[in-house]
Amino acid sequence: MTIITIDITSDPVCPWCYMGKIRLDRAISLYQKVYPGGRHDTFSIVWHPFYLEPDAPADTPGVPWAERHAQKFGGRRHDDDGGETKEKEESEAKILHLRAQLAAKGRQHGLKFSFGGKIGRTRDAHRLIALAGRQEKKGKEKEGAADVNSDDDDDAGGLQDLVVMQLFRDFFEGEADITSRAMLAELGSKAGLGRREDLLAWLESGEGGEEVDEQARGAREEGRMKRVPRFVVQGEHVIDGAQDGQAFMEAFVQIKEGREGGVEEQAASSSTAAMGSDPGTPTSCAPGGSCS
Repeated sequence: MTIITIDITSDPVCPWCYMGKIRLDRAISLYQKVYPGGRHDTFSIVWHPFYLEPDAPADTPGVPWAERHAQKFGGRRHDDDGGETKEKEESEAKILHLRAQLAAKGRQHGLKFSFGGKIGRTRDAHRLIALAGRQEKKGKEKEGAADVNSDDDDDAGGLQDLVVMQLFRDFFEGEADITSRAMLAELGSKAGLGRREDLLAWLESGEGGEEVDEQARGAREEGRMKRVPRFVVQGEHVIDGAQDGQAFMEAFVQIKEGREGGVEEQAASSSTAAMGSDPGTPTSCAPGGSCS
């Protein structure tokens, strides 16, 4: 049996992070079904923070998806006669195009984007995710097991993974306010992290904030991360963006067969494979919400 580790850097408001995780899950399921002995291998997934809205003010309510993108795509300018230009109309057209594009891609992944969620500071969401990771680690240590996964190929992650996917679902397919501590406590409870009241009290305490800030800041300042999602398989196979499932399969097979796949080599081959299957399609997002 092989334990394959996957480190994922993402932000809960990144649509390509959600779709990239769906592609990863499908690749894991396929690998465990078709690769000789693959059903005996397990996957350990760990999530790491990234802020797509690093300058979002604290204690500010979330902004509806459409309103936030209107802010990104345009302001108001005036022509020589003092009247409004067509910039607002162009901004609205960009928003409609982005919605249509994401909706179409979402349907391919079995997702129904509602565009009803609210965007803002995701620090508390990352704190909740980190808390889930710590609890999961303690659970593993207590059980004396290297991984909490079973041979069920539909269960590739543990508690932290369940919390992240709950946030993704309720934000992208519901109307969750990712900045609301009350909402985060409710979603964490739904995912099995603990009692809603306890989680809310913990979120209000501010505990763990400096740690996630440091992780997110460190990745940016060191130049290691400019866009998300990023998947690092077994510590060396780097897959940037929501790549095609074949990129993940190639990494899994290389690990099983003992072949090396350095960071730069794997990133380049993965990008080539994905772009070859769907050239020009955005697969990642950068700070400020720019996706390309």
